[in-house]
Amino acid sequence: MLPALNRSVARLSAPGGYCSGALIAPDILLTCAHFFRERPHTEAQVRIDGSVFPVDSLHTMPGTDVALVRLPERIDATPFVLGPSPRPLSRTVTLGFGGQARSVQARPGVYLGTLPVSWSRKRVTRVRPAGLVYANPPAVKGDSGGPVLVGGKVVGVQSLILDPKGRNLRIATVSLWPRGLARPLRRL
Repeated sequence: MLPALNRSVARLSAPGGYCSGALIAPDILLTCAHFFRERPHTEAQVRIDGSVFPVDSLHTMPGTDVALVRLPERIDATPFVLGPSPRPLSRTVTLGFGGQARSVQARPGVYLGTLPVSWSRKRVTRVRPAGLVYANPPAVKGDSGGPVLVGGKVVGVQSLILDPKGRNLRIATVSLWPRGLARPLRRL
């Protein structure tokens, strides 16, 4: 993995779990909202390239699996650029710390298409709009919140893994940008 990505991809942790995230401004991370459903953001820590930061504030996008995390200070790193929704069969790369990885892992894949909405198994997490990605190696637990890139730009965050009966089918749901994402970014 490129060393520069270690300064732009984060590992968020809190009692009971962890996920991944992407720096999209010097002090703002993009991640999955479902990580914070049962954990207060005040208990979360963000690790970027060996440095640890508390979460200053959290904004979740209602009806989506997108969350924006403000850090208490600016990170000296190149933030990712947000890109448009991908076209079917676009090549993707999902970045994250899934499977207890100690460094950022890259999971190459192919964008399969868009769904208006997708739900988690217990219908607790809603992904809207949703994209489907086939990745090999597949996204795994802990990759949630990690950036999904097409052409070097972030098109969404890793959200759900299709794993009926515990078998990972290598297909994952991606939270694409919801309408109105720019408004909360300006308010943070």
